[in-house]
This record gives sequence, structure tokens and C-alpha cells, in this order.
Amino acid sequence: MNRIALTAALSGLALVSSANAAFNFTGAQIVETFDNLPLSTVTGVFSATAGTQSVVNGTGFDGTRLGGTGTATVDLTASDGSANSGGIYSFGAASASERALGTIASGTNFMGFGFQLTNGTTDNINTVSVRFTQENWRSSTSEVNTTPASYSTTAAASTYITTGTFTPAPLLDLVGPASVTTNGLLDGNLAANQVARAATITGLSIAPGASIFFRWQDANNAGSDAGLAIDALTINATTVPVPEPTTLAAIVGVGLVAMRRRRA
Repeated sequence: MNRIALTAALSGLALVSSANAAFNFTGAQIVETFDNLPLSTVTGVFSATAGTQSVVNGTGFDGTRLGGTGTATVDLTASDGSANSGGIYSFGAASASERALGTIASGTNFMGFGFQLTNGTTDNINTVSVRFTQENWRSSTSEVNTTPASYSTTAAASTYITTGTFTPAPLLDLVGPASVTTNGLLDGNLAANQVARAATITGLSIAPGASIFFRWQDANNAGSDAGLAIDALTINATTVPVPEPTTLAAIVGVGLVAMRRRRA
């Protein structure tokens, strides 16, 4: 297995950057454990300008502010589920290296994150399989929170979390626990607060060097929002050879002959 983790900055340093992370598929399974997420809050990681993407420290993911009334940069917050401000989170028990990547939405800030998978082989990718464990680190009060997932093969790398033509991937949605009168922290490491998510996207034709993008967009729901996260992510893909020019020419030739015969 091939684990890819891109570290954007040392924990404790502020960073606002328009750089993008990416996973490069070369034929081996990609694994992201998120255990390189910071153990303490990193200030000012995400721009106050909605849609300006930054690398999520210690991961192969990007994140961005989607909207809200806030006008300041947004932190990458380390929390055990007790924090409730809108932002992107490094969830886990205090000082524990076992981490998960998640969000909490608020009227001030609601966020999105995602990843770019680039075809690093010499063949076309025709299917992509994504699996992960959803972890619930905080409950909601007024309604069940859902963070919808979607994917695109045509989005722009610098803005894919907020723009582009995307197809819903409901099997990868983060769906929160039932709402409660008074919300609070949950232990996302407990099996009772985990859900296995998996989806295989078929019918693709991702050429060598091209990419597919996956994103999760968290909306501000009524009441206090849940803290939902992703952990133990694996990405697999299958490939088919790129047709040789002579093969393409033969296919076109056969097609032209068939068309002429039908017209005759």
C-alpha cells in the first residue's frame, strides 16, 4: 500500500495559501490515515475569502471557506469534539495521534474540503473506489446534519471545492446522528459513533496526467451543528490501456465502412 500525506506547514504556524494538494495514483492503493493532522490548533490556515483553497496541514486534502458572516481567516482547529465554532477540524482525543478530518458549520463560517486524484499511470482510469470511516465527534440540536459528497472530472484544481460541474456521490455523504436537545461532544473513536462509507465510480475515462476531484461541502443547518469527520480513507482505481494510434485508425476505418454500407 502507498500512503501519501502532504504536509503544508508545521503545527502551530499560520498559513494561508492558494496551493493545492493532490494524490498521485500510480497503480497502488492510496491510504490517508489523517494521523499527521496537527495535535494543536493552527491559526489562520484558511482565507477569509470564500473559495480560496489551502492545503489542510498534514494531509492530501484541500479546504476552503464556503461562506458565512465572518471576515477573518479560519483556523484548523484541533478538538475532541468540545469546540463548536465553524471551521475545519483535526478531531481526536487530546494529544492523541489518532486523528480524523472534519468540519462544523456555523453562521460565521461554513467550510468544505476535498481531494484531487491525478492519474500517474500510462493507462486510462476507468473506475475509482473510495472507502473511509465516518466519525461523529459532535451532535446537532435541531436536525440531522448531512455533508454531501460529489465528484467531477472537469473541475479546475484551484477552485474545485466551490466551483465546477459535479455529480452527487450520496454513498459518500456524511450523515450525522439524530439531533438532541442539548448537543455536545461525542467520542468518534467509538464504534457506536462510526459509519463505514464506500462508493465505486464507474464509466470514467481519465487520461494519463488528468484528474478526478472529490469534495464535501458542509452547510450551516438550523440550531447547533454536528461535527462529522473522515478517517481511514483508501482510494483504489482500475485502468485500461490507452488505444494505440493504429488501433484508433482501424476503429475509425471500420466505422466509416459500416456507415457507407448503410447509406448504399
